[in-house]
Amino acid sequence: MTVIGLTGGIATGKSTVAAMLQQLGARIIDADALAREIVEPGKEAWQEIVSAFGREILRADQSIDREKLRKQVFEDQQARKRLESITHPRIRTLAQQRIQQLAAEGAEIIVYVAPLLFENQAHLWLRPVILVACDLAKQKRRLRDRDKLTEGQIRQHLKAQMSLAEKRKLADFIIENNGSVEELKKQVQEVWEELRRLKIEDRR
Repeated sequence: MTVIGLTGGIATGKSTVAAMLQQLGARIIDADALAREIVEPGKEAWQEIVSAFGREILRADQSIDREKLRKQVFEDQQARKRLESITHPRIRTLAQQRIQQLAAEGAEIIVYVAPLLFENQAHLWLRPVILVACDLAKQKRRLRDRDKLTEGQIRQHLKAQMSLAEKRKLADFIIENNGSVEELKKQVQEVWEELRRLKIEDRR
């Protein structure tokens, strides 16, 4: 069983690449999905977040309004650190539980998808790591089109993450998502074949 990291900058196409890898046979664990799971109403992380940020971040059904919370933490570095101190250890624990479950089911290649993989030092226990990257102009355009962000908000979001230039230095595989879907598929297929080759070599 091999656990691979998959990361990238915001709006570079991590989810698209994860879906392609899943079609090829990988089992996927998504850190964003785990983050939503740990903050369900009444759970320990939910209680700590409400205590730290106030009940105004809750919807009528008591679930956390992620957009309201995101706005608070992007405008306040200390608030972001406080949120991360609540969520990140729990996400990591849950991820490791899911990895064990999938391994028990016989999964050979597990891909852990996390936007802040390098920032949270997860690459120290995940190898190899795939980075999904694109040029800055395309990244900004996707943020404008997809999330309807202003130029100032885009700068804020990009500043909150490690730069793609720094992530490139830490990655084992880099998938450049600047072209068509077919071009992206070709790169993902090539990386998958290399991962399978490495897996076979590990068995020898």
